Amino acid sequence: MFNSKVLSLDIGSKNTKIVLGSQSKKNVIIEKAITMITPEGCYNDGNIIDITKLKSEILDVLQVENIKCRNIIITTKSTSVINRDIDVPIAKKEDMDAIIKFQMERYLPIVFDDYITQYTVLEEFEDEGIKQAKVTVVVYPKIMAEGYYNLIKELKGNAVALDISSNSINKLFIEGVKVNDENYSLEDTVAVIDLGYDFTNVNIISDGNVQFTRIINYGGAHIDIDISKQLSISEEEAENQKLKCCNLERESLSDKQSSIVNDIAKAQVRNWIQEIEKLLNYYKSKEQGNKIDKIYIYGGSSSLKGIETYIKDTMNLPVTQIQNLSNVKCSKIDVKSSIYLNAIGAIIRLR
Repeated sequence: MFNSKVLSLDIGSKNTKIVLGSQSKKNVIIEKAITMITPEGCYNDGNIIDITKLKSEILDVLQVENIKCRNIIITTKSTSVINRDIDVPIAKKEDMDAIIKFQMERYLPIVFDDYITQYTVLEEFEDEGIKQAKVTVVVYPKIMAEGYYNLIKELKGNAVALDISSNSINKLFIEGVKVNDENYSLEDTVAVIDLGYDFTNVNIISDGNVQFTRIINYGGAHIDIDISKQLSISEEEAENQKLKCCNLERESLSDKQSSIVNDIAKAQVRNWIQEIEKLLNYYKSKEQGNKIDKIYIYGGSSSLKGIETYIKDTMNLPVTQIQNLSNVKCSKIDVKSSIYLNAIGAIIRLR
């Protein structure tokens, strides 16, 4: 699919991001990037609930935008997708497959026939004279994958790939890339955190690979819900108040309502930070030498005013909100690429 146009869909419970682009050498060329509201009741935690309604809304957007690309990639995140790192003896591929399945069955109380299992070798090493491999294993529900495949068929498209957001973002953090015009080094271990609507997805990248990924059940929706309850307003109006009034760098604001909204946002973001810190500390404790050099944030909630400084001051780590990446080219359009990074990264197909 190199140099071929693809349509990349990043489906969420609130918004669906649609990106039309192609891969050229180490860059992704973006032609269009659109956000549509995901129809209510169509999608929940990675599962398509109403495929007919979702298909209809997507087709309407594609028609309005005059997009006729049939090659489709879908990238997702869900608490049902399991990621684990394990050490296994190096063997022939068919033997490795069997060993990994056996090991995972020991760890996870699930029926493996209901899941798709894939793995990536992170590194090889020797332990007591035996060659071993550290692998990251992804266990993906078949019923979820079938839902996406059926959606692509309903859209009359060709299924190119099904990706997960941790892998999508990983493919953008390559050697020589610049983040906001600053060099990114593969020698650094960075936490790349997607501050989404329902979830926060923490990905730790080191040596060019995602070494650790987890989903936290906190997101921008939780701020909206708390504001809605406190001020007795709709969640839609609560979101507007959040975007209008929040400034996490300020202790107090000019009027009482703005201060209430800001305090609610701060309380929720503190919850996010506590959970993020637990995950980072767990990663650092897993193996001697594990560290975190920097945090990158992206996604819808990363645009909350002052959140970059608030997290930095609380966690005492450098924090950068991703504004642009040097390997993402959007020359023909004016687009804030941060909210589209999962869809953009999914366009990359490794040779």
